[in-house]
Amino acid sequence: MTRKLILSVLLLLAAGTAFAGRGATYGSVMDAIATNNADVIASELERGEWLTCAACAGPVLELLDSDQYRVREAAAWWLSRRPVLAAAATMQSIARIQGNDAKAAEYAADALGTFRRPNTLPILAAGLQRKDFPASTKVALVRAVGTIASPAGMQTVVAALADSTAETRAEAIRSYDAIRGVHSGNELTSLLSDSDVSVRRQAAASIGAYRVAAARAALEALLKDADPLVRRNAAYALSRIGGAASRAALQDVIDHDPVNYVRSTAKAALSGAN
Repeated sequence: MTRKLILSVLLLLAAGTAFAGRGATYGSVMDAIATNNADVIASELERGEWLTCAACAGPVLELLDSDQYRVREAAAWWLSRRPVLAAAATMQSIARIQGNDAKAAEYAADALGTFRRPNTLPILAAGLQRKDFPASTKVALVRAVGTIASPAGMQTVVAALADSTAETRAEAIRSYDAIRGVHSGNELTSLLSDSDVSVRRQAAASIGAYRVAAARAALEALLKDADPLVRRNAAYALSRIGGAASRAALQDVIDHDPVNYVRSTAKAALSGAN
């Protein structure tokens, strides 16, 4: 067993027995960072939630540029407990989103999402309008809006549902679900016929929660989609809307679909309708 692995295990065990938010030291935080293990770093920063450690600020701020999302999230969470540092990191993140480095903007969006400050929503929205940002950056931007979850971000999320990149559209559906408040789900209906399979999967998985009756025809059409996950999700959504009205379409799936979990979901949809 390597020294780093041994240290990782010890730190995880220690985190499990310590009082939440207490027990970390400058040394233990630095040792955790040195492992480059996301779970170890997150666990130790959680133990250090209330740690007074000016010397930790610089190293933790550097973690906002980690190539691991979990590490960036943990670092931003730790910084959010320290208003002065969080304010500085927020200013830096805003500048990065307004800059020309797409990867830096992606990481900055993750930080702003974790800080959960609704006043940064216009910055995230403006970033989503940029044509020079790749899909990975746009995904981070719309994910941040969903993480903040303020109803004020719904307009931005709905706009992202029509983004030119499939990855962004799929993430926008997840963010739509995450926004606080009551949603109609109507905005998701058109995505059931999206050209990208990942978008169709997510749209069919999400729309059932809103019981959008107008989506029934599109969902029945998806029962013949080439992708089995799309078909399964469509069958489940129909069960939420009311499977009885789609009895013929669901029975056809039960009788002819080649994939067992698709047939099982359709059967459950009909059983619940009886």
